[in-house]
Amino acid sequence: MTPRLAGPSAAPVPPLPRAFWICAAVSLVAMAVNILGEATGAEWMHTARWFYTPPLVVGLVLAGGLSSWRGWLWAAGLLLSAVGDTQGGHGFLILLGSFLVAHLAYIAALWPDRRASWLGRPGALIHLALLVVGLAVVVPAAGAALTVPVIVYGVVLALMAVLATSGGRVGLVGGLAFIVSDMTLAIAMFAAEVPEPVRTLIVIGTYVPAQILLTVAMLRLIRRPEAPLTGRTPLCQAHQ
Repeated sequence: MTPRLAGPSAAPVPPLPRAFWICAAVSLVAMAVNILGEATGAEWMHTARWFYTPPLVVGLVLAGGLSSWRGWLWAAGLLLSAVGDTQGGHGFLILLGSFLVAHLAYIAALWPDRRASWLGRPGALIHLALLVVGLAVVVPAAGAALTVPVIVYGVVLALMAVLATSGGRVGLVGGLAFIVSDMTLAIAMFAAEVPEPVRTLIVIGTYVPAQILLTVAMLRLIRRPEAPLTGRTPLCQAHQ
């Protein structure tokens, strides 16, 4: 018996409007510009970080995401992520705190469909394994003062990624990509010397796609016909 992912609803979900994908493309261009700027030493290109998640907020609005309270929470999470993207350089706790609250907003938005996710199912062992490995590497290197914040953040991030599986494969991949991004950043900050261009390539190259995929997953949950708010539609099912 192995878990499999199905769609968020038996009924077909309306496709996302072209306007959303244009906004997502802007985020990807911003990602590419920042990665290129780090590789070439062009400092001015780093301002592209201001355009990682705000275009996704616009896309969320244009796709009708604000028709649900869950969409409002998701928009708040994206804007809080933008705070971390642009102000995180002023201190690790600012970076950690902004993304921690962003993930809590994502968790609240995803929670109604928790029964459709991998929460409490064998598939979540993937996320648990990544969490344990990441904490085992980062916590000793981060120091005693940051032990509790790092552990709390890691647990919240992993929970968000598990709940995101309720949005189907895009949610699964998006959540795992977010874990890889944050784990790489933490290892580079505390545990290992990673050249800045390589760090940016891995961290930002997984972070922006993760935000896009997770937003797509949430929009599919919001836009599905007669979307239940109790999470009673099973998404992770067993088969022979």
